[in-house]
Amino acid sequence: MRSILSMALICAVAGQLSAAPASSMFHKTSHDFGTVARAAKTEVRFEFDNPYAQPLHIRGVRASCGCTTPIVETETVPPGGRGSILARFNTGTFTGARSATLTVSIDRPTFTEVQLHVKGYIRSDMVANPGEVSFGTVREGQDSTASIDIDYAGRSDWKLLEVTSQDSFVAAKLEQVSRSGGRAKYKLIVNLNGSAPSGLLQTEVMLRTNDRNLTRVPIKVNANIQSDVAVSPQMMALGEIKPGDSVRQVVVVRGFQPFNIVNINSEEFDIKFEPSSEAKPLHTLPLTLSPRNGTGEVKGKIFVTTDLPGDQVVEVGAVYRVRTAQ
Repeated sequence: MRSILSMALICAVAGQLSAAPASSMFHKTSHDFGTVARAAKTEVRFEFDNPYAQPLHIRGVRASCGCTTPIVETETVPPGGRGSILARFNTGTFTGARSATLTVSIDRPTFTEVQLHVKGYIRSDMVANPGEVSFGTVREGQDSTASIDIDYAGRSDWKLLEVTSQDSFVAAKLEQVSRSGGRAKYKLIVNLNGSAPSGLLQTEVMLRTNDRNLTRVPIKVNANIQSDVAVSPQMMALGEIKPGDSVRQVVVVRGFQPFNIVNINSEEFDIKFEPSSEAKPLHTLPLTLSPRNGTGEVKGKIFVTTDLPGDQVVEVGAVYRVRTAQ
C-alpha cells in the first residue's frame, strides 16, 4: 500500500510540473541592465517560489556568455519557500553591448530547465571606482555620507549633468574634480538620511550625461541599516517536527552597545536557553524549541527581550509542520 501511495504522489507532482511551465515559478525571467559604467557593480536577483509539495533542488546554472556570472543563492527550497539566482554582469572585463542566457537546471522533484535572459551596454569610456556606493552598516536614525569617483576618457565636451534618486531618504550630488583634454573626473557624493528604514537597502541613483546616445547611467547604492538591536535569522524554517520532540536553533542578536538578554518567550514554543550574565554587543543563543500544540503547518513568533533602553524586543518568525501519527 505504501509503495502505491508513493507512486501516486510522484505522479501527482510530475503532473503538477507538466501542467504549468517551470518558468512560471520565477517572478521574472529577463532583465535589461540598460547602460552601465565600466567596473560598476551590476547584478540582478531572479527570485522563484516552490509551489510543490516536495523540496525543490537547483542542480546548477550555466551561462552562455562569460559577461555574466550566475550564482545559486538557494540550492534547496522547501515547499512554499522562496529561492533566488543572482546574475552578476562582469562590467570590469567586458565592454559594449552584451547579453547572456542563463540555463537553470532543476533535478528535484523532477528534472526540468528554465532559461533566464540578461542584457546591457557597458561603457568603455566611463569608469566607476569603486563600482558601487556602499555605506556598510549604518545605525538607524543617523545620517551617513559615502562617495565614489567617476572617470571619463573620450570627448572633450563630455559632461555629467545631474544625478537623481528615486528614494526620498537618498540625496546625491556631483562635484567635478578635474578636466583636461578628453579626460574628466567627477566625485559622486551620496547622503543617506536618518529616515531610511532598517534592514538591507539596495537602490540606485541615476547619472545623466550630455551624450545623446547614452544619456542615463545607473549606479548602485547599498547599506545595512541596523536598529539599536537586530536579530538573525528573522525567519526560521524548522521543517517537520513530531509531537513531543524538540529542535535546536541558533539565534544571533546584535546591537551597537553592550546589552543583556532579559527573556525569550513564545506562545507556540517552550524554549530553553542559557542566558549570559555578561553584557556584550553580540549574543549567540542556542535555543531548544518544543512546540506546544498545533496541527499541520504552524506559524509562530519568538520574542527576545533585551535590557536596552525601553526594554527593546526583537522578533523571530518560525514556521514548522507537525508530523501526524502514522
